[in-house]
Amino acid sequence: MLKKVPLFLCAIFYIGELASLAAAQSVELAKDYYQHSLNDRAKDILITVVHGPNTLPANKAKALYLLGQISFDEGHIKVALLDWQSLVSEYPQTTEAKEISARLAQLNEIVTKVSDANITSAVARSYISNGDFWSRGDRKFLIDSSWLPEVELAVEWYDRIIKEFPGSDAAELAYERKLFALLGWKELGDGGAYGLRNNYKKYLPQVLDTFTSFETAFPKSSSLQAFRYQIAQAYWSNRDWVNARIWLQQIIDKGNGESTFYTETAKARLQKVEY
Repeated sequence: MLKKVPLFLCAIFYIGELASLAAAQSVELAKDYYQHSLNDRAKDILITVVHGPNTLPANKAKALYLLGQISFDEGHIKVALLDWQSLVSEYPQTTEAKEISARLAQLNEIVTKVSDANITSAVARSYISNGDFWSRGDRKFLIDSSWLPEVELAVEWYDRIIKEFPGSDAAELAYERKLFALLGWKELGDGGAYGLRNNYKKYLPQVLDTFTSFETAFPKSSSLQAFRYQIAQAYWSNRDWVNARIWLQQIIDKGNGESTFYTETAKARLQKVEY
């Protein structure tokens, strides 16, 4: 015969379930505030969740993760680092802790780039100011990039984002930056050229492969048309009239009949391709 569970235990269990659900909903509400740049409201909610006596560890981990992200976005790197270190030490088995723990070393490096805005002591800030008056350096860590494969080093970091944060805003931005790096640049004066601007045959296949992956991952990205034009322009600059026309026509076709900056520019270029 089954024993009856005391009513007060059922009530405690029910209250605990309600508290857990409320905390989870609070984190989701904070996310919405954060996405709409209402950071102060988001932080108020998340701090309440973190210090709630009935909040489950999983919800506290989510709250600490998001608190750190907000502080990081606002430039409060040390505060973000403290939140994330708490997350890793107190809730090591959570998904959020495992993600951050692999990056703590890199995040610690960022702290060296933080301005003196994080110094709260007025006296200490005055000492820093006095020292800065006499220091003629610009207080930046310099990296001599001579003979280093700059494009490849950039691409490696962008690829990490694409791999580790698929489908995210960060991944979309990484695709854009990767394409810019591969398309290349030329330094002023007698400076060197990089990427496609330096070696057309080497980098063009990488540009095309990256664009295809970008289009597949983010078919609605607003920057696709701009990159199509850059590719068409690369072909045009290298007198590949056939492929230049193909990519210019793609821009027009993808415009779905709308008159935009890139569709109109593509139409104009199609009128005068050869030179």
